[in-house]
Amino acid sequence: MDDLKSRWMQLDRQIATWWRGDMKQATESEILDPEMNKVWFSEEEADKRKKPVEPTLLFLPFPYVSGAGSKEAFPEMYCWDSYFINWGLLHHKQTETVRKHLLNHLFLVLRFGMVLNGNRTYYTTRSQTPLLAQDVWRYYEHSKDTELLYFAYPLLKKQYTGYWDADHHRTPIGLTTNRDLGDPGLRPELAAEAEILDFTPIFGGDVRNCVPIMTNCALVAYTDVLAKIAERIGLKDEAEHWKKSSSTRKALINQYCWDPDRAFYFEYNYVTGQPLEHYSFCAYWTLWAGVADTAQAEALVAQLDRIECAHGVTITDRIYESPHPEFDWLQFQYPAGWPPMQMIIVEALKRYGYTNEAERIAEKFLRLMLRIYEETGELWEKYNVVDGSLELPIERYKTQPFHGWSSAAIADLGRTLFK
Repeated sequence: MDDLKSRWMQLDRQIATWWRGDMKQATESEILDPEMNKVWFSEEEADKRKKPVEPTLLFLPFPYVSGAGSKEAFPEMYCWDSYFINWGLLHHKQTETVRKHLLNHLFLVLRFGMVLNGNRTYYTTRSQTPLLAQDVWRYYEHSKDTELLYFAYPLLKKQYTGYWDADHHRTPIGLTTNRDLGDPGLRPELAAEAEILDFTPIFGGDVRNCVPIMTNCALVAYTDVLAKIAERIGLKDEAEHWKKSSSTRKALINQYCWDPDRAFYFEYNYVTGQPLEHYSFCAYWTLWAGVADTAQAEALVAQLDRIECAHGVTITDRIYESPHPEFDWLQFQYPAGWPPMQMIIVEALKRYGYTNEAERIAEKFLRLMLRIYEETGELWEKYNVVDGSLELPIERYKTQPFHGWSSAAIADLGRTLFK
């Protein structure tokens, strides 16, 4: 692979030194610091700083690596970002930092009943894709910290039963939808979609009418972990309950989302009783969660070229018209390639034994990230995986310098190729 390994090793070693500098805190002094709230100034306030800013940051007991790290954007801790950041931290043997991250999120479950979208006052009406249980188990596999399993288990159950299996997420067909509990700043359709992918055309404009593949696959994995933890701490009856819950959800995903004629998984609108038409990356979450059988997996791999581009995978097979009048183009679609999605699909393909395909995608995206880092001196939030640039269709969603999951992707994809 020419000099790819040496280039990767050099950057990976550098990233290992960044984590400490990427740390933030959300104690009283940070909560009152205008710099931690400045992203939510109006333009006039940002320039003049004449009016006091009401703090929006919520307390967390431990330091954390924020979404963008030492870069300017997103100094809060996010539900979604942390899962991938922790992946990178474990690659660099930063287990104690991961433990603190998990304790922060378990603290939010204790306080709010869920891991918030982020630790901001304006995020108290929703969570994000439920990955905390999987995060806890991955940490346990690295650390053998049984004490944390005992502490986490009742809180993981609390989040599952009290939030993800609560009335506002349930649907008549037994699968889960996404729904916000009352964000005053966004239309309900947008607020609900922000709980999964903000924003994308693949749910037809109102995710609340759908049973998203990604959310339900994450909940399959969540209950699989609950079963593992219950077994590990000696709760065999509870373990059987969670295994049954997982099996039931897998069967329902296959019943409603699998299209045997097109040999692909599609989002399902339970209100109309019809699948949506978008070919998307979300179908491959069924591999990540172990929902697909071997024949379904083979069919999905045969259609990888729908989303696999010259430099990695994107979210949809083409640009779809935006169903949201506020936006001309939505960032979770073609041609954007997001580092977390490369990590997910690589893990998904490896789970089913498609090592060559996993390594091919890992190499494509790693080469892209390394080249652009060498050209710009930065890692970025997202990339154009079609033409290998940073250019995306509209200025509003222009990519930005970003450590967080981009650092984690460098660490993870490199280790996929160079074991």
